[in-house]
Amino acid sequence: MKSLTFTKILLVAVLSLVLAGCFSLGPDYEPPKWDGPEKWSHDAPAGSPLPDGASWWSVFNDPVLDELENQLFAQSPSLAATVARLDAAAAQLGIARADYAPSLNLSGSVAYNRQTGEIRTSTKYPHNPAWIYTPGANFQWEFDFWGRVRRNVEAATADFAASVQDVRSSRLILSAKLASSYLSLRTLQARLDYARKNADLQASTLDFIRTRHETGLSGELDLRQAEMNLASTKASIPPLEAQIDSTINSIAILVGGFPGSQESLRTVAPIPLPDNATLPAALPADLLRNRPDVASAAENLHAAIASIGAAKAEFFPKLTINGSFAFSATKTKRLFTKNAQDYSLGPSIEWSIFTAGRLRNQVRAAEAEARAAEASYRETVLNAAAECETALSSYRAANAAIDDLRNAVTAAEKAIELVDTQYRTGLTDFQNVLDMQRQLASNQDNLAQGLGAAASALVDVWQSFGTP
Repeated sequence: MKSLTFTKILLVAVLSLVLAGCFSLGPDYEPPKWDGPEKWSHDAPAGSPLPDGASWWSVFNDPVLDELENQLFAQSPSLAATVARLDAAAAQLGIARADYAPSLNLSGSVAYNRQTGEIRTSTKYPHNPAWIYTPGANFQWEFDFWGRVRRNVEAATADFAASVQDVRSSRLILSAKLASSYLSLRTLQARLDYARKNADLQASTLDFIRTRHETGLSGELDLRQAEMNLASTKASIPPLEAQIDSTINSIAILVGGFPGSQESLRTVAPIPLPDNATLPAALPADLLRNRPDVASAAENLHAAIASIGAAKAEFFPKLTINGSFAFSATKTKRLFTKNAQDYSLGPSIEWSIFTAGRLRNQVRAAEAEARAAEASYRETVLNAAAECETALSSYRAANAAIDDLRNAVTAAEKAIELVDTQYRTGLTDFQNVLDMQRQLASNQDNLAQGLGAAASALVDVWQSFGTP
C-alpha cells in the first residue's frame, strides 16, 4: 500500500515535469526589422572599416588622446557605476532563474509547551508541560505549467542584455565626450595662441604710433585707436585662459582624477584634424546592430512583451509539489528515532478565483508597458537615424569650410604686410592698418574654431554611428 502511494506521487511529479514544458502564455517576441531608408539622404563620404582592434578615436592619430581614453576606461567613476548596474542586472537574472529549481529550507525549534487537557489526552504526552524539540526541512517545487517562470526568466534575460548595451552606450558616450573635450582644449589653445600673437603685433604697432605721435608725425586719434585695438585684443585673453582651465579640469574628472592631475595638457599641441579622416562604413540598417541605444531599446521591448505572458499566467492554477520532513520529540535522546519522524510529500494546487480585477489590471499594465516600449524603440531608431544624417552633414560642411578659412588667414597675413608698408611710407592712413589687424585676428580665430568644429563633427559622426 505504501509502495502504491509513493508510485502515485512519483507519477504526478513526472507528469507535471513533462507538462511543465508545454505552455508559455502571452505573445512571443520577434526582433524588430529595419523599415527605414536603404541609404542616407545625402551622398555620404565613402567609409571604411577600422583596422582590427583599433578604437574609433584612433582616426585622430593623437597619442595624448589615446592615453586619455585608456585612463577613462580604467578609472572613470561614471563607467564603473554603469558596470556595477550591469552586475545588478546579472544578479536579477540569477534570481529569476532560481525559480526553476526547487527550494529547500532547514528549520528547527525548541519550545516549552503546555497542552490543554483535551489535546494531552489525544496525544498522550508523558509530561505536561514539556520541552518539545523539532528539527526538520521543507521542500517546495513549482511546476512551470503555464510558463510564468519561463517568461520571467525571459524578461530578466532581456533586461540583462539591455544592461550590456547600456554599458556599451556609456563607453561610447564617455569616450566621445572626452574626445570632444580634448579637441575643445586644443581649439582654445590655438585661439589663445593667435590672440597673444595679435596682441604682440598690435603692441608693436602701438609703440610705432606712439613714437610718431611724440615726434609730431601722427595725430592723437591714431594713438588712441591703436591703444583701443590692443586693449580689446588683450581683454579676450583671460576668458580663453579660464576656459582652458575649466576644460582641463573637466578632462581630469572624466578620467577619474582630481583637478590639477592633468596639467601636462597645458603643453600646446595642434588640433588633430586628419586631412582624409576615416569614416564609418555603415548603412542605415546597420544602426540596429551598431547603435547600443537602439539595441537596448529593443531588449527593453523584449522584456516588456515577456512580462505580458508572466502576467497572464497568474490567471491559471499554480501547481507545486511540497514536502517536509521533521523529527519531533520531548526528549533529545529519542529525537532521531524512527518513532519521532514526521514527513509529508505531495502536490498542491493554488488558483486565484477572485482578485477584484487585480490580475486583469496586471495584464493591462503589462500590455501598456509593451506599447510604451515599442513607441520608445521607434523613437530611438528615428533619433539615431537623424543623428547620423546631422553628423554627416555637419562634418561635410565644417570640413568644406577649412580651405576657405585657411585662405582667408593667408590673405589677411599678406594684407597686413602690405598695409603696414604703405602706412609707414605714407601711402595709406592708420584706419586701414586697424581694419587689417582686426580682420587678421578675426580670421585666425575663425580658423581655429573651424578646425575644432570639423574635428568635433568627426567625433559626432563616429558616436552617432555607434561604432565601439
